[in-house]
Amino acid sequence: MQDLNGRVAVITGAGTGMGRSMALSLAKEGVNLVVSDIEPAFAEAVRDEAAALGSNAVSAGVDVSKLSEVQALADLAYDRFGKVDILINNAGVTLRPFRAVWDTSYEDFQWVVGVNIWGVINGVHVFVPRMRRQEGEKHIVNVSSMGTLAKVPGHSTYVMTKAAVNGFSDVIREELKDDGFGVTVLYPGYVKTRIATSERLRPESERSDLRNVPSYESYRKADSDAPLSSPVRIADAGAMQVAIEADEVGPMVIRAIRENRPYCLTHPAPDVPMRTQLEELINGYAS
Repeated sequence: MQDLNGRVAVITGAGTGMGRSMALSLAKEGVNLVVSDIEPAFAEAVRDEAAALGSNAVSAGVDVSKLSEVQALADLAYDRFGKVDILINNAGVTLRPFRAVWDTSYEDFQWVVGVNIWGVINGVHVFVPRMRRQEGEKHIVNVSSMGTLAKVPGHSTYVMTKAAVNGFSDVIREELKDDGFGVTVLYPGYVKTRIATSERLRPESERSDLRNVPSYESYRKADSDAPLSSPVRIADAGAMQVAIEADEVGPMVIRAIRENRPYCLTHPAPDVPMRTQLEELINGYAS
């Protein structure tokens, strides 16, 4: 999708962080925007920023875990613009502190799965049938995590949901290619965003800081080689733990859309754990 001018993009979780960066980067390319976020005031602020860059932009408050709200978002997009060329399923949440699976409540699982998996399902389920009826190129960006490329103790719920996004995206890429779709999986490493504070969006009775959830760090053995300041030890993770600004992500995604890349990583891949896992998989066949 080389020519982005005049295209229409829908972005969830676009009120801050990577979503905002993607929205403003697209606006600079002449893309018209539907900016959505669970916190409407932030979506409105990004809408205004995009409009100042020349984009015809609208905003909406949307909880992506709720199908009816995603359906309303699609109605808004098609009523306003008559098409959607780019769908970016960016909205996501995580838990803090990092915790052992046995300290993860059922409500923790439901909340993270509801946003990180069902949010992507809802976006694809609602938008793809309409987008398929359009002529020409279309593109979907689903946001995963580089945490799925290395073992991250204490982060099992989040990594599980993002691994689901990987598999889902790889399959729908094959299913949709004959309809003119590209599908990119965005793998962020350590990007400076507000996701670590996303439990602010939960009911008070479920928030971890009010339930005294133990940190995974409290279970570490004394001989662990993780720095004491680190909340978790990620073996051989390398550069993915080096922080970058959220504003750096938008241009990366623009390039991935233009070049129809299946994957877009914000940091160099953690090749040691990836190669180790691949070798273990290949050797897993017992003939």
